[in-house]
Amino acid sequence: MILVAGVGELYQGDLDLGRLAVVRLAGQDLGPDVVVEELSYGAVAVAQRLEDLRPDALVLIAAHARGRPAGAVERIEIEPPELTAAEQQLAVGDAVTGYVTVDLLVEVAAALGALPARTVSIEVEPASVQPSEQLTPEAQAGLEQALGLVRAELAALRAPAPGG
Repeated sequence: MILVAGVGELYQGDLDLGRLAVVRLAGQDLGPDVVVEELSYGAVAVAQRLEDLRPDALVLIAAHARGRPAGAVERIEIEPPELTAAEQQLAVGDAVTGYVTVDLLVEVAAALGALPARTVSIEVEPASVQPSEQLTPEAQAGLEQALGLVRAELAALRAPAPGG
C-alpha cells in the first residue's frame, strides 16, 4: 500500500497546501493500493498512524520554506535521519505540542521506527505564511505541478524494478 499524505498548517496561507492537496487527490481514482490522508496533526500521532498502516511507501505533499523561489516545486527523496538520542528526544518533545512539519514528521517517525524505507516529499515553496484560507497564485500554480508529480511518483512506485 502507498500512503499519499498532505502535511500542513491549517489556514496559514500557503502552508495549508498539504490539506488542500488531499482534498483534490481524495476525489481522484489513484488506484486500490493508494490511501490518501491528511497528516496535519502532531508528529507523534502521525508516527503512530504510520505504525498502524505500515505503508510500503509514503509520498508527502506540503508547502515548506527552504529558500527556493516562491511557488517552486521540488521532489525530495527522504533518507531516514541519523539522530542522536538527544536529538530524537528533542524531536519528540517538539512533536507532542501538536506541531508538525515535513522535517519534524520525518524525524519523529524515523526515531520511532515508523518511517517507510521508500519516502518522498513533494514540496512547494510558500510565497506567504500569513493566516489565510486561500493560497497565493504562486502556491496555487505550485500545487497543480505538485499534484502531477504525485501521480508520476505513484506510477514510478508501481513500475517493475529494472531487471525484475
